[in-house]
Parts: sequence; C-alpha cells; structure tokens
Amino acid sequence: MYKVCFVDDEIINYQLFEKMVPWEEKGFQIVGTAADGQEALQMYERLQPDLIFMDIQLPLLDGLECIRCIREENQDVQIVIVSAYSDFSYAQKAIRYGVQDFLLKPVSRMMLNQQVDKIKKTLDSRCRQEKNRDLYSNPYTDEMNQIFACISQNADGKMPPYKYLSEMKALYRLILRPLTGDEAPAARMKELTAGLASQPVVSEGLDLIFILSGTSLYLGYGDAVPDESAAQAIIAFFRENDYAAELYLWKLEESTWPLCDFLTRSYSQENYGFYEKYGSVYKLEDYPFQDTELKAPLDGLIVAALAENTPESLISLIDGQFNKARLEQISPRLLKNFALDVLVKIKFGLKKFAPEESFHLMRNLRMEKIYDTVSCDVLKRFLCRRIEEAFDELDHTMRKAGKGEHAVFRANSFAELKFSDPGFSVQMAADFIGISKNYFTSLYKEKTGIGYWDYVTQLRMQKAKELLTTTDDTIGTVARQIGYESEYHFSRKFKEYTGQSPNRYRRHS
Repeated sequence: MYKVCFVDDEIINYQLFEKMVPWEEKGFQIVGTAADGQEALQMYERLQPDLIFMDIQLPLLDGLECIRCIREENQDVQIVIVSAYSDFSYAQKAIRYGVQDFLLKPVSRMMLNQQVDKIKKTLDSRCRQEKNRDLYSNPYTDEMNQIFACISQNADGKMPPYKYLSEMKALYRLILRPLTGDEAPAARMKELTAGLASQPVVSEGLDLIFILSGTSLYLGYGDAVPDESAAQAIIAFFRENDYAAELYLWKLEESTWPLCDFLTRSYSQENYGFYEKYGSVYKLEDYPFQDTELKAPLDGLIVAALAENTPESLISLIDGQFNKARLEQISPRLLKNFALDVLVKIKFGLKKFAPEESFHLMRNLRMEKIYDTVSCDVLKRFLCRRIEEAFDELDHTMRKAGKGEHAVFRANSFAELKFSDPGFSVQMAADFIGISKNYFTSLYKEKTGIGYWDYVTQLRMQKAKELLTTTDDTIGTVARQIGYESEYHFSRKFKEYTGQSPNRYRRHS
C-alpha cells in the first residue's frame, strides 16, 4: 500500500477527498491529515508518505513554502496542489518545485480518480526500477546502478559490466532524436544498435552498448579510442534511419576511475544539439547557451484566443519565440519552461470558463514529455499539436453545449481579459458577443443564476484578495490593478464583498 496524506485547513475538503476515491482498491492507504504548514512538515517527517495533496493557502506556513522544504529533502514524493486560487504565479512556482499537478477547486470525482491512477502508475514504475537496481548492487553510486539496470544489449551478448567498464579506454554518449514522429520503441532501439555495431568503422574496438532509453545510449571502447571517422559514421548511420545523433566523447584513464562520475555528468548534461537538425560531435568545455528567460504577453493572448476560439495568433507568437530561442541560442531548459507555461495557462483558462469534465486533453500536461524532448523542432510540434487539440475540444464542447452556454463562455473569457479596465461595461461584453445588451443580461442570468456584473465583481475581488496576500502594493495600487479608479470605491466594495476592509484582510491573511 502507498501512503497518502492530505493538507488543508478546511476539514470538509479532505473528508470529500476520502469519499471520492476508492483508495484501498487503488492501492493507497490514508495515513494522515494536517491543517497548517508546520503540522504538514511534522507529518511528512513522521510518516514519509508517497503522495501528498496540498492546499496553498495554509496558516503558519503556506503550501508552496511547505513544498519547497519537502523538496530539499525528497525529490520523489508525489505532490498535488489543490487550490481555489487560479493565479498562474502559484502554478508556476508549484511546477518549479516539482509538483505532479495543480487542481482547481472544486475538483470533480472523475478528475481526482484520473490523477490518482496516473500517480499510481508512476509509483509502480519506480518500485520496479528499485527492484531491478537491487539486482546489480555494487560499491559505487545509485546513478551507476540505474545505468546497469537499464543495460539491454552489449557486444557479445553477455553482461559482466564492471569488468568491461574498468577496461574501457573511451566512452561515447549518444543522444538520439527522431527527425519525424516519436522516439523508437525498445525493440527498434535494439535493432538500430545491432545495425550500428555491424558497421566496420564503428565496431572496431567496440565492447559494450548501453541502451538507457528511446533517446540515449552509450558505446564503450576497450582497445582503441575511436577517431573522427567513427563519429561521422555514427551520425550518418542514424541519419539514414531518420534520427539525429549527438555524440559526446570521454577518453578514460585509470586515474579517472570510478567511471560513475563521468556517467552521471553525461547522463544529466543538457543536450548541445537541441537546435541542430542532424546532430554533431560536441565538446563539453564551453557551455553554448544563453540563460535568458523568454518573456511574452501570454495571459491576454490566451484569454483572447479562448474567447474567440481562434488559436492562430497564439501559435504565431509561439513560432516567434521558438525562432528567437534558436537565433539567440537560449537554454533548452528555459524554452521548455516557456512551453510548459503556455500549456498551464491554457489549462487554467479552460477550467475557469467551462466545465472541467469537458477538457480531457489538457488534464495531463505531459511535463515529462516536454522536459525529455531533445529537439527544438520536436518540442515545437508537440506544443502546437497540444494547443490545436485543446481548441478543437473547446469547439466541440461549445457546439454541443448550445448557443446560451457558448455566449456565457465567451462573456466570461472577455471579462477575464477586460476586468482591469476602468471603462469595462456590460455593453462592451454584449457587443463582443454580438447581441443586444438586454438580451445578453437576461440570457446570462438565465444560464448562470447571477448577473454578469456580479461575475465581473467576483473576478475583481478574487484578484484583489490574491494581490493583498501576495504583494506589498498599496491599497490604491491594488484598486487600479483590478479596474477601480477610486480607492474609496474599491475599499467599500471589497468590504461589502468580504466583510473586511482591504487592510484588515491583508493583516489577517
């Protein structure tokens, strides 16, 4: 049984979670709950759970800081953020801390069960890897064990890895990426490596082949260090088989043993050929990338695209950002962060404006797919495909929902885009949708049960609460950021909405 814990200052929330999932049937046991951040850290130390559902807004220590503390000690525990706050800054920080997902309250039963099933698969896979690693226990490091556990082929069909490695004079690391389609399955990788080993210029002195994944393998040479002709032959071989190959070469001596230092560094090295089409041979002495963050006006563009159900302008911006990254040789890690940011923002927009159950395609952001990608072109294709799929799903849902629900969706999206404008009005929303003001207000009230301006006020007040608790901005600045020109008018409306003045709310949050 895997151990699961809940952290939320409202007991009813984790009571609902307990009832919504058949935990024991799925292989989980609820072992603890906590109502504040400090209690959560103590619970984690005591119980060492496999899975934690964590609220963000907690007394004493907020959820993000709690996660940061846990991550300093343990990178493996599965953490899912559950929050009523939809501000992207929360999700962005949570992603940087390595959370598995970010769920917006209220969470549907189906969505929660899908998330638990996904995490169960991850935990099961980790257990299998640990069992395999135990089969190859040795005096070196865990990284070494991981590599040996993944060996699936070597030159003579036997597997005495320590003897081989201690006699290696050179080691090639290859990162492969498909020129078309996805990475090769394991059977295809074995076929490719066998074909590579049969090439005369490559096979001379070749003693060992490590297959780590569908994109990474090692070639070990014991008799002679391969020359430039061998490197070019490897690149040509994989290119003929629709793969680009990056090669990193280490010349090994007895003084550099244990070899695990080299393997560990090479295994985690950011691929230098990310922007290259066909691959090349690389030296690791000089880091070739710029650590420059990509900044783009995503928020407004995404909301506008959702309101109009037209992703073309968003895809055009992405194309420009990828071209900029290639031209300026921006770190692949930062470009991958940008890609994930785009998908998270779209996911939040879909959840905010339409029924969560409708958008299956955006529930799994495939973070591992993004960060495992070794090619700029493949990453761009993946990102654009996911965006197109999301908008196709949106179009299908809106057509199925009917004219009234479509109007509500577009009106809510438009409000998200314009609520910070002091001149925003109901008439502007009606004009945007293309119907009269009177018909729009009655239709909106019929479909949602509240007036449109009540919804706009809710948006403004929710944003005000987030700004008051996450920034040191003055009350006047907060008022202007959410569309109020008068600080007095904002304060009066905020107290009417929350029962507290802005200052009091800030002091007690």
